[in-house]
Amino acid sequence: MKKNIYITAILSCSMALLASCDSYLDIEPKGRAQLKTTDDYLGLLEEISPTYDHAFHLNLCNEASWYKAEDLKNYNNPLRSAAFFWDESYDRAAVTINEYLYNNCYSRITNYNIIVSNIHKAEGSEEDKTLAMAQAKIMRAYNYFFLVNTYAAPYDPATAYETNGIIVREKMFSSIEEKGIQQSVGYTYDFIQQDIEDAIPDLPHISLNTFRPDKTFGLALKAKVHLFKREFDDCIQACLDALAEAPAGSHQLWDMNEEYNRYAPQLLMAYGTDRAIDDPMYLGVNAAIENIWKNGIQKGYDSSENLLYQFGTTHSDPYPMYITNAVLDLFEDSDLRELYCVRYNQTHATAPQGNREFASQGIKWNPSGMRLSEVYLMLAECYARKGTPTDIATAMNYLDQLRSKRNITGRYTTFAPDNAADALRLVREERKRELFMTCNGFFDMRRFASEFKETQTKEFEGKTYTLSHDSHLLTFPFPLKAMQTSDLKQNSK
Repeated sequence: MKKNIYITAILSCSMALLASCDSYLDIEPKGRAQLKTTDDYLGLLEEISPTYDHAFHLNLCNEASWYKAEDLKNYNNPLRSAAFFWDESYDRAAVTINEYLYNNCYSRITNYNIIVSNIHKAEGSEEDKTLAMAQAKIMRAYNYFFLVNTYAAPYDPATAYETNGIIVREKMFSSIEEKGIQQSVGYTYDFIQQDIEDAIPDLPHISLNTFRPDKTFGLALKAKVHLFKREFDDCIQACLDALAEAPAGSHQLWDMNEEYNRYAPQLLMAYGTDRAIDDPMYLGVNAAIENIWKNGIQKGYDSSENLLYQFGTTHSDPYPMYITNAVLDLFEDSDLRELYCVRYNQTHATAPQGNREFASQGIKWNPSGMRLSEVYLMLAECYARKGTPTDIATAMNYLDQLRSKRNITGRYTTFAPDNAADALRLVREERKRELFMTCNGFFDMRRFASEFKETQTKEFEGKTYTLSHDSHLLTFPFPLKAMQTSDLKQNSK
């Protein structure tokens, strides 16, 4: 393991230096001489810190603000403010010199291409070669999914093959002069799906750890790609396959009631309440109660619910980050996600009014990976879209299976929608609650805006802001360094 980490660290550093220059990205590093065995190649699958820098995504989808409202208003960080205020007049492309998300994803893809192109020559068992190839392809697909859903327009079945996408590197480059080709959105999705199909049969039932992909993750990612392409029946089947596979991978939903039932009786006995009291005289009581929920509840990287764990902008995301009223207002009093993770009051009076902080240090929130809960949410959405009374009931059943693990038993309302539109609304709201402060809020915002031609609105300090369904803000611009060293055509501004 130490050997793998050493190799990964060297290659990651060298790739990071090259990542902004497209024509150099896939040149094999001098350190490749160290890659002799299958164990060496398997070490490339796992980074020391697999981060996906999507902080501005959270501002754009109205999930995160900032602890200083004046900083937002004064554009102290212009890209954050432009995202938060849905400012179409600000030229993001002109100031996006380099971009960590772009660089890191392509750096990882380079490592996966090294495996795909060379693993057959490694010293080691055929079993390890097959494993390395499958895990490299599924992780390559995942990183391309992140890239195409950030730097290209949302997938539209009618226009996908005419819409500029991203550079897709299918293998190692053969020379330093070779440049990547910017493919269409449709081509990119086809490549992603092919990688997924190639990988799934050979993915392990149980991976080495949650930072490496297993078969349940592969099936869940397959479902997610179908969902984003609006292939809803295919999404349902892939989700059902993922649920059938989940026990083999030791995956199950986290029942948050277990921790609640452990600590609530103690708090009730000591303070007469299980949550903070809205009275200044109980400041000390509130601190003690919050300490239990924010520090006593532990869910690590290895939680059985994590199908793949990946960091956000840093290894500690989303702590500490301020959550907007738009998200906070969605939580019921019975919701344990809010109780365990969100502060009772603002800790900075300078933050936007009513916004509160994500504060759990014990719960690893998995901001950029996938959890089993996504499979239940995808099933609920697809059945809700079908619209028959039977399908709506099925959708609500999947929602209730999840909500029963997230809300205090007996204290939450079981949904009973009147029609398909109402059912889909409930599913979308549950997605916002379950997946808040992850990459999904931005990705969902894009796909729903594209499909339903929705205009977003929000209020800030008495002013209304709007975001049209076809706003260029929904696509982030390529960094200037990538533009200068490739034939990329800019997709946004």
